[in-house]
Amino acid sequence: MEERLEELEVRIRDILNSLIAKSSVSSVHNHENAISQANSKLKLEIKLPEIPLPVFRGRYDEWPSFKSQFDNVITNNNDLNESQKLYYLEASLQGDAKLLEAVDDSFKPFITALKTRFENKRLLTETHINAILEIEKLTSESARDIRSMTDILNKNIRALKLLGFERNNLSDLLLLNIILKKMDRETRKQFVQSI
Repeated sequence: MEERLEELEVRIRDILNSLIAKSSVSSVHNHENAISQANSKLKLEIKLPEIPLPVFRGRYDEWPSFKSQFDNVITNNNDLNESQKLYYLEASLQGDAKLLEAVDDSFKPFITALKTRFENKRLLTETHINAILEIEKLTSESARDIRSMTDILNKNIRALKLLGFERNNLSDLLLLNIILKKMDRETRKQFVQSI
């Protein structure tokens, strides 16, 4: 009789252990489901704005920025096939850039043709130097005009640095003389006194 009681006790323990194990697996599963549902709900609540396609009008100074944005959003997107990438590329082109046509209706040769035409270091360099040289001369002492001049200068210097041109003493001297000639008399006088 004692043996039967021991056997019965072992069976009851086995059944209890089995129930406890099932219960903890079930509660872990329920917990994972709750987390998954909360994450799904959170994803639905957070709606980011759509990223618009970058636009390229065929200006050499716009090419590096366009190419970088287009590569980040479209070219490097592994979820898009070549036909979709070509469609998005053609939709992004306007003006002179639209005149270039896709070869064999395929993405890679078309993007290569655009690169060949617009990744022209000499023309890009010339464009940025001309932008610096063509900064409008200030006619009066105006903080807004000085800020605009500084912004144009900095933008084009950064672009030239990206093309591999580093600033040195000679280039700083040339830039200083160009900018001084663009300033009105009073601003130039104050600037020279501050040096």
